[in-house]
Amino acid sequence: RNIINPNEEDFKKPAIIISNHQSHIDTPIIFSLAPNLILLTKSWVYNFPLYHIICRLADFFDISKGFDAVLPNIKERYEAGYHVAVFPEGSRSPDDDVRRFHKGAFLLAEELEADILPIYIHGTGRYLRKNSFWGQSNDVTIAIGKRITREDLAVQGDIRSQTKYVSGKFKKAFDEVRQSAETPYYFRRQLLENYLYKGTVLRYYMLVKIRLEKYYRLFDQLIPGDASIVDLGCGYGFMSYMLLFRSPQRTILGIDYDLDKIETANTCPANNDQINFIAGDIRELEFEKADVFILADVLHYLPAADQIPLLDRLLSKLLPNGMIILRDGDREIAGRHKKTIWTEIFSTGSGFNKTTNALHFIGSSALKQWANDNKLDMQLHEQSSKTSNAIYSFRKR
Repeated sequence: RNIINPNEEDFKKPAIIISNHQSHIDTPIIFSLAPNLILLTKSWVYNFPLYHIICRLADFFDISKGFDAVLPNIKERYEAGYHVAVFPEGSRSPDDDVRRFHKGAFLLAEELEADILPIYIHGTGRYLRKNSFWGQSNDVTIAIGKRITREDLAVQGDIRSQTKYVSGKFKKAFDEVRQSAETPYYFRRQLLENYLYKGTVLRYYMLVKIRLEKYYRLFDQLIPGDASIVDLGCGYGFMSYMLLFRSPQRTILGIDYDLDKIETANTCPANNDQINFIAGDIRELEFEKADVFILADVLHYLPAADQIPLLDRLLSKLLPNGMIILRDGDREIAGRHKKTIWTEIFSTGSGFNKTTNALHFIGSSALKQWANDNKLDMQLHEQSSKTSNAIYSFRKR
């Protein structure tokens, strides 16, 4: 759990606390922020056996009885220094998006002449989301926003205008929290769960690989959020799915020589219309145009005579402002390259990767020459300190 409080809110002055609502766990999260706090709720929550005693002991107020019926009690608590927490969406959202706000919280703020204190909760949706029987553990971020004062609200006009104004501010701020929180590391559990029941050996192999890959953070940073991507040598699709989790607007085609890996990737529960996997020899397939072609640890599986011609074909299918991302061992780094060779021998020998010919690693000099011949900008993004592996991107000048 990560709590962000950039404005150093101390909760000393009571306010109307508003928050997005995704899960049953949101209520105890709100209560964990300040002891002097009450929550407005619906009658079904108040009467639900699991919450019945808690609702009464914690002084929940049943808003279903009507605003006027509970207002005197709320005023009494507020004047005693209690915050009043409200979920303005009214019920849990079925996804991570913030739904339309109702006016109740803002009517209450006007009656009490109270500030609005926004709380942004991210990550609880995977724990007992609406219509879910069971949930999963997940990283949670709680961001405490800046108070919206009575003066600021009064400028907006009537209650309807105030509701619309605060809703817009809230959604914009929540998107910023969401973008900051939803890193590749955040999606690690979702990626692992995508491969449940695929075998114990694959699970442990995946655990090691995605950690070594730093959860594909660099690839995600390099690739635009709306790009069309072709992942050549995609294997089981670990990177492809991570790129999709990070940005559902991406469209991804994964290609691998190993039919078993492709069948595994295509039967993952996260598979949808935005992602697809096919089996084939990349030397023979015809590619559609794309924004990004990824060659991660695959070029050295091709005979030396086929490597540059493949790069030429990919370049011819590259859309404007697109790029080719290549990771491979640099044979010119003699000392560390021996470790790269041994890791690949282990990988092919243990059966995780298949090859029909000897391994041929290209050198950085050959890549630079190819880039210059085709008037491409070549950039080195990362180089291993233990092996000869390096990540390059190529773009048209």
